[in-house]
Amino acid sequence: MKFKKGQFNVNNIIGLLVAVILVVAVLIPVTNDVVTNQAFTGTTKTITDLFVILEAVAGLVLIASAILGGR
Repeated sequence: MKFKKGQFNVNNIIGLLVAVILVVAVLIPVTNDVVTNQAFTGTTKTITDLFVILEAVAGLVLIASAILGGR
């Protein structure tokens, strides 16, 4: 079955749900736990604290690109 541009099929929706669950329920908490259990100080701590935010932004970009039709 061919889909017109802008149409969504069930596979796309399921894929997006799996991606959201993996990012929100697995990736962000695990990274946050690893970063907070390290004894970093100064600039290194600041940079590692940004990993969680960067992962969240990357997840949003992934979802937005899938919705808008990018690959």
